[in-house]
Amino acid sequence: KPAASLSRPACVRLAAVIQAVLAEAIAAGGTTLRDFSNSDGLPGYFAQELAVYGRTGAPCRACATPIRERRMGQRSTFWCPVCQG
Repeated sequence: KPAASLSRPACVRLAAVIQAVLAEAIAAGGTTLRDFSNSDGLPGYFAQELAVYGRTGAPCRACATPIRERRMGQRSTFWCPVCQG
């Protein structure tokens, strides 16, 4: 959704959820996608919790619609066309 279309209560909820997810990711040691390691040389394990990243064609965990991917420049974006339309 365009940011300007969000209500103030929706923004407050979104900020709270972002903070909760960041706290979970930090507790899991970060997100190792390829070669990241923390200061102890260990990988992060939050990647196991990612719902769509790197799952192109796999079923969405919420609705079973295949996950889509689009490359934009040097980055990939992953989403469920039903849940994240």
